[in-house]
Amino acid sequence: MIKITLCNKKLGGTTPQISLPAGITCRKNAPCAKGCYAKKGTFTYKNVKESHRINFEEFSQSPQEYFNQVVDYLQNGDIIYKYFRWHVSGDIINLDYLKGMVETAKKCKNTKFLAFTKRFEIVNEYLDNGGKIPSNLKIVYSNWGKLFQCKNPYDLPTTDVIFKNDILNTKFSKNDPICNGDCKNCRICWNLKKGQQVLFHEH
Repeated sequence: MIKITLCNKKLGGTTPQISLPAGITCRKNAPCAKGCYAKKGTFTYKNVKESHRINFEEFSQSPQEYFNQVVDYLQNGDIIYKYFRWHVSGDIINLDYLKGMVETAKKCKNTKFLAFTKRFEIVNEYLDNGGKIPSNLKIVYSNWGKLFQCKNPYDLPTTDVIFKNDILNTKFSKNDPICNGDCKNCRICWNLKKGQQVLFHEH
């Protein structure tokens, strides 16, 4: 049984999210690996790490059932969840996983989905082969200053980091919003359009 949680403080306790283990689901050369927030604090709690492991195993053993359970959670006939977050920890595993995210969004039309990713090559391959991303699934490429920039031929929305060491920063637009850490009352990321960018302070 997959583990979906509502207890993420930043998301406001009203946005369900599902996470995967950090590291093994991320790109091998991820520039954020050394200081990864998903390997600190509450992410190190035994129950949290166990839930991420279970989710990974559930997908590995039965991808279809994994996504069916997400759909069942959101289409429960009782609570209507307007927003859903993929991967507070972890990333898109492979092309089949991405296709599952797409199908989940198609089935849950009343929910807006958000996923940040550095595994841009998976998304680009899907789009190169004629795949379509539903309007209620926002996939945002996660850049990392001068250390890592996603190849973005389809002009998907992006994020970038404002580093304390300015030499690592790329050039930002004064119009780029800066994350205030209050997803519940903001929701900019769920509504980003092509070519738009959100900035995050280094943490």
